[in-house]
Amino acid sequence: MVKIVTDSSALILLAKCGLIETFCDTYEIIAPSSVLAEVASEEMINRYPDAALIAELLSNEKIKEQNPKKVKLQLPVTLDQGEKDALFLTRELKDSLFATDDGKAIKAAKFFKISFIVTPRIVIELFRLKKISSRHAKPAIEKLGIIGRYTPDIIASALLTLTEEKK
Repeated sequence: MVKIVTDSSALILLAKCGLIETFCDTYEIIAPSSVLAEVASEEMINRYPDAALIAELLSNEKIKEQNPKKVKLQLPVTLDQGEKDALFLTRELKDSLFATDDGKAIKAAKFFKISFIVTPRIVIELFRLKKISSRHAKPAIEKLGIIGRYTPDIIASALLTLTEEKK
């Protein structure tokens, strides 16, 4: 099973698209405690239904909590603690992917030559693996175009890829 170390943006966006459970059933999902504090703290659970779902997945061990070792690497950009911890943990777990939608985190991943995946690509992969139908994938990508911080080109490309995969 593919290991994916995720930051908060990927978890939140997949929850909002209704795909987080499928994501957790398809991959081994790992998140640092700093990420989980951002998305599944008691305060967040009281404010957002998606946070309660993420907390439930954590308690059911569908999302595993793991922290990176203390690293003293200089980053090429400034990152929040969650993105930084997820990036360093991915670097430690050699055979894992870094799930992020944060532009600065993507730049840092490229700098360290760390494999990463963005949420629209996760949706496409779930479709490609036949974990979701195109009837679920297309609206999820369209919703990401509204709630995510993607350029129209990224969403158009994802929809085009989905159409090509469908054939």
